[in-house]
Amino acid sequence: MLTKTLYVIVDIIAIIDILFTIKAIAKVSAAYARWLRYTLIASIMAICANILVACSFSPLCAEVAYCFYFASIDWIIYFLTGFCLLYTEHNAAITKLYIPAACVMAIDSISLFANLIFENHFSIYEKTASSVIFYQTTFHPMYFVHLAIDYIAILAALYFIIYRIAKTYDMYRMKYVIILSVLLFVIIMNLAYMTLSLVLDASVVFYAVAGTLIYFCTEVYVPRKLMSTSVARAVDDMNEGLILFDISNNCIYANAFCSFRFDIDINNYDFTCEPVASVIKDLASQGKRFGESSYVRSDGVITEYYKIKYTSLLDRHARSIGTYFLIQDTSEEKHYMAEIEEARIAADNANSAKSTFLANMSHEIRTPLNSVLGMNEMILRTSEDKEIREYAESIKTSGKTLLSLINEILDFSKIEAGRMDIIESEYNISQLIRDCYAFFEAPAASKDLYLNISFDEKIPMFLKGDALHIKQVITNLISNAVKYTKEGGVTMNVTENHIGNNRIELIIEVSDTGMGISDEDKPYLFESFKRVNEKENATIQGTGLGLAITKQLIAMMNGDITVDSIIGEGSSFKVVIPQDVASSMPSGPLILKHAPEEETYKESFRAPDAHILIVDDVLLNLKVACALLKKTLIKIDTATSGAEAISMCHKEKYDVILLDHRMPDKDGIETFREISEKGLNKTTPVVMLTANALSGADEEYKHLGFSGYLSKPIDIKALEQTLIKLLPEDIVFQ
Repeated sequence: MLTKTLYVIVDIIAIIDILFTIKAIAKVSAAYARWLRYTLIASIMAICANILVACSFSPLCAEVAYCFYFASIDWIIYFLTGFCLLYTEHNAAITKLYIPAACVMAIDSISLFANLIFENHFSIYEKTASSVIFYQTTFHPMYFVHLAIDYIAILAALYFIIYRIAKTYDMYRMKYVIILSVLLFVIIMNLAYMTLSLVLDASVVFYAVAGTLIYFCTEVYVPRKLMSTSVARAVDDMNEGLILFDISNNCIYANAFCSFRFDIDINNYDFTCEPVASVIKDLASQGKRFGESSYVRSDGVITEYYKIKYTSLLDRHARSIGTYFLIQDTSEEKHYMAEIEEARIAADNANSAKSTFLANMSHEIRTPLNSVLGMNEMILRTSEDKEIREYAESIKTSGKTLLSLINEILDFSKIEAGRMDIIESEYNISQLIRDCYAFFEAPAASKDLYLNISFDEKIPMFLKGDALHIKQVITNLISNAVKYTKEGGVTMNVTENHIGNNRIELIIEVSDTGMGISDEDKPYLFESFKRVNEKENATIQGTGLGLAITKQLIAMMNGDITVDSIIGEGSSFKVVIPQDVASSMPSGPLILKHAPEEETYKESFRAPDAHILIVDDVLLNLKVACALLKKTLIKIDTATSGAEAISMCHKEKYDVILLDHRMPDKDGIETFREISEKGLNKTTPVVMLTANALSGADEEYKHLGFSGYLSKPIDIKALEQTLIKLLPEDIVFQ
């Protein structure tokens, strides 16, 4: 009786173990986990049937219990086989076989219960051991058919497992071998039971053991083993080095990168070996124990650069369990950065060469242009012959056109060099629009084109922004419109859109009735040195930079420009630029001032007591400057070199000195320095006269100490305004 009691207790413990395993398996989402769970439920049924066998009080009771037990074995094997197929990734096989196999198992289970009527599978007999009656079975031929079905299913599972073992990679073969071992374990237990003819079937206990082993192997051991193997392989194959030391500073691992690069043998490697020795020494010199350091190794031919990180290795409780070195090869990065630096230097040199070229071009063109326009101005002042004045006006117009072309190229150079600054100040929007209109009224009229301005009276009178560049944007757009329009005219519409407190969007739309722009040309409209409709526009002057400069200026002012055009009907450019409101007073109606028929020169001041020095190595330039200032009655001395100017400054005190930049021997800057250091003109205002109108020139000259800067060709109005500002007030009469 004690034997039966112990047997029942062991079976109950097995059931409890299976229940815990089922609960653990429920957390696994894989399809095979569901089949393993069904296998364990069938195992519980088998163990319960076994308990019923042990507790049977009659042959009939024992026979019913055996029927349940043998049927449970059918379904244990069915679900276990399904698990094996899914776990070994034979999904197609399980899809085809699970319904036919279930039908076979169902028929076999029914035939087992038919034993209660036909006695065709087994019969019950009593066996007494230690005065306790046990009920055992004698098997008939039909029972062996039942066994054959079960073992065919088991053999099928074995086949699929062995097939997968043969076909899979070494790293994954282990997980299939483990399942095969557990399955063979269950088979051996059952065979042992049948061979020994034990009074009680103890093999059912191994269902619990097998289920627990399968769960542990599939969900714990195998994933961890695969992970550790995969991580070790990945670390070994990665293009970085890893060296691990234990808490006693013994080297326990070095991946393939380190072994190959530094010939590391972990059995003979310690902190005195390279590269770790240099890293530790470098960190110690910085007062650090851990950190990052650079390491360079060279054999005279090849130089290698490494970045090495040395840090502590902690467990999940933040306790130190060792240290490690992470080594990164930065040689390619170093070489790449060196190439980038070389490319940057080459680009800077190219940019410097371009700037030098532009400076030379500006100087070489502006210098003779200064003489041409200066002498032409004298013709306009002195000649009363109408035909000669018409010729002179044509020269003046062509000269201004040439000057505008040079200025466009130089503006583009400023933007490319990042030296074009946006300088905000308060300005009158009405005055700005009037100035733009006045500038183009005559050119438009000369082509019989109308120039209409539509101005929103509600626009605030005073805005804050870069008025100079806004005027340049408008000028470029109207200039293009007039240039490319043969009939009709140009309309400029100026409106605003309120976008916030004391802030508006200034909206300027310039429309024309010109030739229009094709859809194919629109993407290239704002490209540098690109002109659309080249053949049709071959006779129209321009650099192809106007719109490129316009777009970049608008972008620098955080604005936007769009274009709408139809071939043969005209184009419309819309510019939107955000501006601050300096005064909310409305501008009111725009009153346009018409340009005078003919402008007659009148000097803006006279200073007969003023004495100035003009220095230029080109005699014609000196002649032009003296002629332009003739009516101001200023006393003028001239010098053709820096040395001559210095000598004259030792003898005479001047009110203002106008000094050319580029001169042979001593240039303008060297001459200025000597004049400022000795002689009678240490404090005399010096104005630089130069054809160098590149970006930053004004700031550069002022930084050197010059009082002003005038670019060639000299604008007589700008020259007179500069002299009014610099000459002593008591000798200037306006």
